[in-house]
Amino acid sequence: MPPLKRTIYFLEYAFIRLIGLVLNLVPLSLLLRLARPISSFLFCVLGRSHRTALENLRLAFGSERSEAEIRKIAIGAFEHLAEFGIEWLAMPQIIRYSEKYLVTVHHADKVHAELREKKKGAVILVCHTGNWEIMALMAGLFLAKPVGASIYAVARPLKNPYLYAYAVKLRGGMGLKSIDKSRAVLEASARLRENAIVCIPMDQRVSEGNVTCNFFGRPALTTSLPALLALRLGSPVFYYFLYRSINCRYSVGVQGPVSIERTGNVKRDVQVSTQTFTDQIETEIRKDPRRWLWMHNRWRPRHGAKD
Repeated sequence: MPPLKRTIYFLEYAFIRLIGLVLNLVPLSLLLRLARPISSFLFCVLGRSHRTALENLRLAFGSERSEAEIRKIAIGAFEHLAEFGIEWLAMPQIIRYSEKYLVTVHHADKVHAELREKKKGAVILVCHTGNWEIMALMAGLFLAKPVGASIYAVARPLKNPYLYAYAVKLRGGMGLKSIDKSRAVLEASARLRENAIVCIPMDQRVSEGNVTCNFFGRPALTTSLPALLALRLGSPVFYYFLYRSINCRYSVGVQGPVSIERTGNVKRDVQVSTQTFTDQIETEIRKDPRRWLWMHNRWRPRHGAKD
């Protein structure tokens, strides 16, 4: 990395860490009151993200929602983004007072039973609704720790290496370790064979190891990794969704284990199971569309280019 870029990244990291140190002196409930004014500012200044969110929402809900409703969802998505940023900066406070903020994972016993009985690990499907960094903390605290299991998450590294190292450190606050996306297949397989938990995001566009699924009525390049792991190793698959209450308390709901298509035709089975996973992610997003990242270019461009 060129020295100038490294210096810029370090200064960016130092500035964000300084803001975080100041914010952690203030209770989280008060900090979250800043989300609305911050989101209004972001909605105005992030023109490209603003336009992407509105375009995605129109294509997803154009026949179901009015333009006013679509705009309201887009503004809500930016407020959710602001809430995420505040919570991420306040993560040391959340970790320090985990018994206050991190309430429970509903149906964690289903995951524990699979780990104890089948010993083939567990694949946890996650999406970018709520705060996925808090989800990582809760997975370590409520899914892995009670049964002494290791827990990992497939993640795309941040461009800023200093911020990424800090993010990895925060995720490790409850024991979660990261698996680099570039070596996800081999490492995820190895960890599952050790009876570990592996968390995989299902709502990001991927350029390799994908199948095309229908997502909000549009073709989307979707990771085939969870279906392949389930078919090859027999690992159970679960959905994992975060919910926040008005008093800054967080809970997670686990659903599953999910039925996996097993006809012997691997290509077809992967396609069918991945579509099933994607349908459930869409169902969850539809419950409150404001909580998802509509400014992310999830869908394949019309000209067919990949990442």
